[in-house]
Amino acid sequence: MLALGMVLPASAQYFSKMRIMEKDFCDTIPIEFRGGRIIIPVEIEGRTHQFVFDTGCSVGLVFTDRAVTLKKKFGISLINDAANHVRLRDVKRIPEMHIGHVTVRNYRVTLTPEQSMVNTEYDCRQIVGCIGSDLISKHRAVKIDTEKGIMVITDRHGVFDHEEGFRIPFKDIRVPYLQVSTRADKKRWCMFDTGSPNFLDVRSKDITDANTLDTAVGSITAGIYGKTDEERVMMLCLDSLCIGGCVFRQVTTNLQSANDLVLGSAVLKYGSMVIDYNTHQMIFSPYHYDNGVMVANTFRDFVMMLREDDNLYVTLVWSKSHPYALGLRLGDRLTRIDGIDVSGNPCAYMNLASGNHILTFTSAQGEVKEIPIEK
Repeated sequence: MLALGMVLPASAQYFSKMRIMEKDFCDTIPIEFRGGRIIIPVEIEGRTHQFVFDTGCSVGLVFTDRAVTLKKKFGISLINDAANHVRLRDVKRIPEMHIGHVTVRNYRVTLTPEQSMVNTEYDCRQIVGCIGSDLISKHRAVKIDTEKGIMVITDRHGVFDHEEGFRIPFKDIRVPYLQVSTRADKKRWCMFDTGSPNFLDVRSKDITDANTLDTAVGSITAGIYGKTDEERVMMLCLDSLCIGGCVFRQVTTNLQSANDLVLGSAVLKYGSMVIDYNTHQMIFSPYHYDNGVMVANTFRDFVMMLREDDNLYVTLVWSKSHPYALGLRLGDRLTRIDGIDVSGNPCAYMNLASGNHILTFTSAQGEVKEIPIEK
């Protein structure tokens, strides 16, 4: 899983602040929901770029300055990525950008390191950066509707007062946190992070009413600064998960020791979400609700991550999976897709079309393994 993590200001010698030039606005912006990411078009210097809308980042990120001109440093930020690596990075700014009819000036961004799997993934998919939760903080509100393919952003009070759905109070710790509970557990605070493509990541060891589906040893999460250390990971199934009175059933998650408990963007497959900083409420409106929302999500049988040689290596295989039974193991390198050599070309897998494929892996000892997958 690739996710970015939270960006926290560490030193505040800013020469200028982000400003939205329009007042009393309500704008509807087309979005794509692709690969578990909310993709929004952002116009900068007359060119339209693709950005991820990431509520888990408190300020923006840019993956490459080759596409976007950034102005000089005006501060530093402490970045805590999804793999729990913490670094200080320079903060720069985009002088002006347009999101729909909204003009944003002096938008703060951090330039991520060039040698990063996150950068490579987004480069392959022609995504330039992330827009963080600061776009909607300070008395603004947003509605994300992946079924209609739109995002509504406004600074008007009361726009979503009559929105139907489950109302969920949240608190703002640079990024939004809401409360979740399982049937037997008390409510716990959970980051709402649209930069994470999963439904739920359990990163705490006190879930008591979950069924263990599988186990593995390896690394399942990568952030800006690398992957988590190899550890024992558990695949769990929660019979129910309650968020603001809305019940989600048969939720598959993983238990690991990285950052906070995280509710990811996959929840947006099942309903629209309003995040209103005027009322500090989220409103989840299910697309379908029949005594709860049936999730019944699944994980991929194995995880691959990039190394410095530009090849993808297996970092985790679930022990009960078919690829494990066929001999796929930790450290195996992806060498061919459908018989075509993809060595040093990670984009070939990241941009692989949906359907059935044969992946060929080579172990460190030279053993060749052919693994059928459906993507």
